[in-house]
Amino acid sequence: MNTKYLTATLLLLISEFFLLDLPEKESVFWIAIIRILTAIILSAWYYQHRKPLPTLMDKLFILTLILPIFISLCVIIFPPIIKDFNLITHAFILCIWAVIFKLMGAKIQFKVSPYKVMKVVPIYALIPILFYLFSLHAVLPTSDKILLLSYSVIYLYTNTLATFLPINDSNKFWISWGIILKAFANFLVFYGIFIEQLPWIGFIPRTVVVVARCILILSMIDYFAAKQTAQMQGVVSS
Repeated sequence: MNTKYLTATLLLLISEFFLLDLPEKESVFWIAIIRILTAIILSAWYYQHRKPLPTLMDKLFILTLILPIFISLCVIIFPPIIKDFNLITHAFILCIWAVIFKLMGAKIQFKVSPYKVMKVVPIYALIPILFYLFSLHAVLPTSDKILLLSYSVIYLYTNTLATFLPINDSNKFWISWGIILKAFANFLVFYGIFIEQLPWIGFIPRTVVVVARCILILSMIDYFAAKQTAQMQGVVSS
């Protein structure tokens, strides 16, 4: 089941690359359509594994896959507001992930696990904050500064929560890196939106985002499978 959805997602991603050669208006329109289709396929992929979405975590996670559809619709229908709408939507998605991590049992405990905080700070805090300070802060109007700083703080909090997830290390690793990759790609996109397009980046952010979403889907499927197995073993042993 995973193979057909991965294949469809890959084909749509490749098609975006060829659409870049179209005139700008046509390219923007058709790429937005392709991205809507990609979001639908990714949502369907997760739904097929977890239907009928029995938990709140399932519903919240599939919402993170659906929300990018509205970004693409905004590109088509309301392009003047895409800059702020894109950033706010991605910040909201990070907030949803924070709620998911809370539901999974994550709880930041500085006193209990100080070494984890030391591991988090250089990876999760410094990179987005330094990116914001050195590449965006000086040239942005106040409203945009507030939005980007808010995104950075939400990102820091969400990934700190991920570090304290009470799940196996492998699953925690992939979920954490799925969030990292999405944020990395988002910062590249924000730079292109708020400052200038970087021709040398090209297709990298979109590829990273799609890969990150696939990683997160597989990680969440694996999380629930492991949880179900543990529950069944608990029933048998009792």
